Amino acid sequence: MRRILIKFGLLFGFFILLLILSNLNFFKVWEKQTVDLRFHLRGEINPYKDIVIIGIDDDSILELGNWPWRRDIHAKLIDVLRKEKPKIIVFDVLFDTATPFDAILAEKIKSAGNVVLSGYLQTYFDKRLKINVVSLREPVEILKNSALGSGYSNLYIDEDNKVRRVRIYENSGSVKYYSLALVAYKFISKKDFSSLTLTLPSDFYINFRGGEGTYRVYSYVNVLRGNFPKNTFRDKIVLVGAVSPALKDLFLHPFSGFSSKLGINYSYMPGVEIHANIIDNLFMRDFFTNIFPPFVLIINFLSIFLPGVLFGRRIILNLFLTFLFIFLYFMFSYQAFINRVLLPLVSPSVGFVFSFLGNLIYLNFIPKERLEGAVIKRRYKVLKRLGSGGMASVYLALDKKTNKEVAIKILHPQYASDKEVLERFYREIETCKNLDHPYIVKVLDHGKEDDYVFMVMEFVNGKDLKKIIEEKKRIPISMAVEIVKKVAEALSYANSKNIVHRDIKPQNIMITTDGKVKLMDFGIARVGGLATLTQTGMFMGTPQYASPEQLEGKKVDIRSDIFSLGIVFYEMLTGILPYSDEDTISLMLKRYQEDLPDVRAINPEVPEGIAKIIEKMTARFPEFRYQTPEELLEDLKRGYPLYPYDKKSITSSDTIIKRDNKD
Repeated sequence: MRRILIKFGLLFGFFILLLILSNLNFFKVWEKQTVDLRFHLRGEINPYKDIVIIGIDDDSILELGNWPWRRDIHAKLIDVLRKEKPKIIVFDVLFDTATPFDAILAEKIKSAGNVVLSGYLQTYFDKRLKINVVSLREPVEILKNSALGSGYSNLYIDEDNKVRRVRIYENSGSVKYYSLALVAYKFISKKDFSSLTLTLPSDFYINFRGGEGTYRVYSYVNVLRGNFPKNTFRDKIVLVGAVSPALKDLFLHPFSGFSSKLGINYSYMPGVEIHANIIDNLFMRDFFTNIFPPFVLIINFLSIFLPGVLFGRRIILNLFLTFLFIFLYFMFSYQAFINRVLLPLVSPSVGFVFSFLGNLIYLNFIPKERLEGAVIKRRYKVLKRLGSGGMASVYLALDKKTNKEVAIKILHPQYASDKEVLERFYREIETCKNLDHPYIVKVLDHGKEDDYVFMVMEFVNGKDLKKIIEEKKRIPISMAVEIVKKVAEALSYANSKNIVHRDIKPQNIMITTDGKVKLMDFGIARVGGLATLTQTGMFMGTPQYASPEQLEGKKVDIRSDIFSLGIVFYEMLTGILPYSDEDTISLMLKRYQEDLPDVRAINPEVPEGIAKIIEKMTARFPEFRYQTPEELLEDLKRGYPLYPYDKKSITSSDTIIKRDNKD
């Protein structure tokens, strides 16, 4: 009986661990990526033939001029389409600001009698990732009153920046908002919203018909000129929206990264085509059904306990059975997917593995790799592990030659042959080995032994700044200023060596037990004159601390590090990160469009001069920030900026597009 209780106790422990893992972001991302895999295995399916798209493409922009166009152009398009007698015209274009041509467009919308316009929900995510509606940006009054209706065009972006789901209606207290697709479907189906919301879920996984290009797309300018066969749009559902990459209305989707049967590599899908998929799903009623959470719990429970009870003492047989269970469950979940039911795949698969591991522990078979006690390079005796990350672990070691404690950063063995990871690791070594500054962690040695690639650094006995912020909530102002000064001096020194850190954040700033400041982790630093690890257009770093230009993947300089240090300064004084709950795309837009919330509104004790310094450090555009760390240090000593940041207002995405074109 005791042996049975021990085994069940082990399995139950792994079940609790599985429940904890299932609620972590990376685990949720894995689950969603298995949805993508199932889409790829299923392949493309035929879309609803009566849905077509009129795309605002590069040819149209070249001929009609930069976006946004005058609204009398859209009026002419509606006039052309009206003669074709489409079923409905859906504009995935936001007309929320008044222009001199609104009356002309309103007249054509009213004459057509079948036009639906788009709005935009101003939303944010709370700590539990539930959407709270703040306000609704609608078309201007004259256009709204002329149209059949309007609906919000927001798309739900998952943790890995892919669109897989849609929320077709949103409750905000007593007010209910409806999506663009649902409004269009309502008018075509001639049903009322109350009956639709009773029969449709508020959100669901989109049953994508394929990757981008699944629906027939006609160039806006060709339709405007009448260059299309007669009756092309008769009785069709016509969506009008941006398809040009220049307009940045593109999204990753389940087929991204896969290839079609014809060899087409899928990447980004225009937002208007995602809305086409949603309308298609509503018409065919073939969107995916999510199973109830209690059923997921039962599946995960069975995945651990059922094999765990059946497993015996033969390890090889147990391993074979584990893979067999995973394969059979995958086939079962794929069949459910074909029938438009989404079952969890990763968590039960991990459950089968945990069941196997639980049985191994029960049989006293615990394989483990220990570095403690090992001597590297006949010199560094590993004492204990200090911490571990995705690519490497850091150990405390004794340098037998100097009899001093050092820190050894060792790549995980599986990355020893990974070219990209090795290049990043060697870049950190190359960057740091010649840096000799009291506020930068010094690299003492490096090498490779057996399968271990390592770097020896000075041992910093203390805590990283992030942990201190979490403990203290707010750092005393004088202490925060001193920390920023020290980091600025370190950046000044690095800048003199033509080095940009690119990942300034509290986790990379160590505070020793005797109060010294140490900047570390130059793993993604850019060194002038050396081939860069990343190409322009690729983002590396930590989004919450990155400058707008870094988020956009542009080439950065020391001013980007100053911006990141400004975010750290802000966090030290307030205890919070600005926009911490936003995804990367929303964060990039906010960084370009909005100044940070006033630090004094959160912590009134912050002197006005310090608030102005933070304001200048985090200016949206590099030319308005401190140009060098030395300038920052002068103002920190002074207590206020000699030349304060002169705010420049940016009120629309058009400004961003113009700036991008200018760059």
